[in-house]
Amino acid sequence: MFLLEHIMYPKGHIALRMSGHLRLGVVRIYSKKVNYLYQDYNFFLITIRKAFASVEVNLPEDATHAPFDSVTLPKRSNLMP
Repeated sequence: MFLLEHIMYPKGHIALRMSGHLRLGVVRIYSKKVNYLYQDYNFFLITIRKAFASVEVNLPEDATHAPFDSVTLPKRSNLMP
């Protein structure tokens, strides 16, 4: 933070173009830091989800399709008058 404060409020005179270039460099550095942090958290989130994901499914051999009534809604619902 000290570097950013030194760029924003310099003790001496700094040309406007130089100040702009320095600020752009600081923004690029922080952007890279945020991107690295996002990638790390995303990697850990995916790893945690994989660790707790259930891969075993115990279905009977003849159960390849779900029954039609368990997947679709009835034609007329009893909830509506």
